[in-house]
Amino acid sequence: MKIKNVNEFYKLRDEIKKNMEKNKNIKVLIGFGTCGQAAGAKKVEEVIKKEISDKNLKNVELIRVGCVGYCYAEPTVEVVYPNGNSVILGHLTPENTPDVVEIHIMNKALESQYVIPRNFE
Repeated sequence: MKIKNVNEFYKLRDEIKKNMEKNKNIKVLIGFGTCGQAAGAKKVEEVIKKEISDKNLKNVELIRVGCVGYCYAEPTVEVVYPNGNSVILGHLTPENTPDVVEIHIMNKALESQYVIPRNFE
């Protein structure tokens, strides 16, 4: 879709927001850029899948994304909540990932020792 003017942009933005509000799932975005993969994103993804299954979490979508720009903190995961809030987590390992699932997916916490600052805010 090619956006021709600012009004079309705002219309598209509003449609996306409306669709996001309808979707009540938590989205877990796993950074699968080259640096994420080299740092162990695949193993972290496997642990997240296992935790979601073991805890019978039905409202979670696991999505691979490209580079998110936090190479120093890879593997990284962004948890996006249905209300639009999100948190970026870094320095994840297979060992600390179960804590991340409990803290940020099950309890929906926005703060923990795994949170990394957003450079664009």
